Amino acid sequence: MISFTELYMPPEGFTPPMKMALVELEFGAVVLCLGEDDIDFEVEIGSQVELTYDSEERLRFRVVQ
Repeated sequence: MISFTELYMPPEGFTPPMKMALVELEFGAVVLCLGEDDIDFEVEIGSQVELTYDSEERLRFRVVQ
């Protein structure tokens, strides 16, 4: 993970706090991802993350322990 933020006033349809992160993929591409809704986790720059898609095909991340 390159960087992250938490939105306490997210757009309509999202529940605060909404975590977002810039994640660098294996081949150097960087993507903006939303944090998983149902997990409360600590995020740090440099954390290893796992990416999935949600039901609306948005890219989501969770920190790998």
